[in-house]
Amino acid sequence: MGVGFVRFGGLCGVVGPVAALVMVFWATAVSPWFSWETNALSDLGVSEAAPIFNTALIIAGVLNFFFALAVRLSLPRSRINAAGSVVLILGGASLALVGIFTLDWPEIHRIVALGYFILFPVAMIILGAGLVSAGRTLYGSFTSVMGIAALVAIFGTPSEGLAIPEILEAIVLSAWSVVTGARIMVRAAL
Repeated sequence: MGVGFVRFGGLCGVVGPVAALVMVFWATAVSPWFSWETNALSDLGVSEAAPIFNTALIIAGVLNFFFALAVRLSLPRSRINAAGSVVLILGGASLALVGIFTLDWPEIHRIVALGYFILFPVAMIILGAGLVSAGRTLYGSFTSVMGIAALVAIFGTPSEGLAIPEILEAIVLSAWSVVTGARIMVRAAL
């Protein structure tokens, strides 16, 4: 795969999370019953806003696949970078599956939602370690810290409902994806 594909993957890392966040906020805006304090974002996936919300997650998950491939191709070859890229793909796949297996499928939904909220930041921590071991200490540290911040956001934010911790983590993950995608587009390498 050439530089053009890598740049396309970088673009997916920018467009995917931005489009998903816009669509999630749109879904909340057209759902007057939705409460940030007491609901989970997934409640939107079984409401009148379901087409908007579920499409957002599926699109972001699919675009993440190309982004993760670009990340892999941008990194020095190593087992740790390969592992981080695979976990990043699995995290994005889990996000797409959240849009497919809504709360109408509670057991599956819980597994894929946790998959996204755990795998994506863990991938960032692994990739950060790979970058540091390759001598890219500043960006590697940033990547790992963002992964840790995402886990703290989802598991450490006190809230009656899940929507606030979920959106905080989504914003952290999106910020890293956008910055990383932009770096890949400009440099075609991390």
